[in-house]
Amino acid sequence: MKKITILILALCFTVTSIAQILVTGVVSNDSITLESASILIKNSTKGIATNSKGQFKIEAKPGDTLSVSYIGYENKEIVLNKDKHLEIKLIEGGKLKAAVVNGFLNDRKSICRAVCYSETRCGVGIETSVNYKLLSNQVRPKLFPNPSSNGVFQLKLNEDYDEVKISIVNSSGQIIQNSTHQKFGEKVTIDVSQFASGIYIINIIADGKQLESIKAIRS
Repeated sequence: MKKITILILALCFTVTSIAQILVTGVVSNDSITLESASILIKNSTKGIATNSKGQFKIEAKPGDTLSVSYIGYENKEIVLNKDKHLEIKLIEGGKLKAAVVNGFLNDRKSICRAVCYSETRCGVGIETSVNYKLLSNQVRPKLFPNPSSNGVFQLKLNEDYDEVKISIVNSSGQIIQNSTHQKFGEKVTIDVSQFASGIYIINIIADGKQLESIKAIRS
């Protein structure tokens, strides 16, 4: 009987030691919370994105490492201990190849274009004789359902193309998937089900023309 009691206690201790805990937290920078920041348990496919208030909940084990990332910020890794609530602050400085922001001037005939590269290098220029109506009325690519609970999306473009190249970038700025489609029809499937929950950027080049990027959220 004594041996059985010791065995039961040992089993209970083992189960307790590897039991998962519910970890909650908030991701922010110095002044604001960060929506859609990616929370990933390192060396696994388990993850989640923060909500509109920068909050998250995830089940993990003590000793697991949380990898926290957000576009434009440095990644942060946290080894979990007994703490069940985390206040995570990210620092600006993540690597970006290039980001282009377009803004129309008051006359609607000129466009102000700002291009920012990695670190803090930016340039601003003005292009005239821009067809404002064409740009404003352009039908954007559509992605649905978005958010997607299983990581499978349907991409629909505004017209048919002979060749469409699609690249998918994660919140760390890494290209995780490339594909090329010939005679692109009504829609095509985008599948990130093998990757963790979070935010992804879908970049599209159709017949050599860069289309507007789309933010895809795997919830």
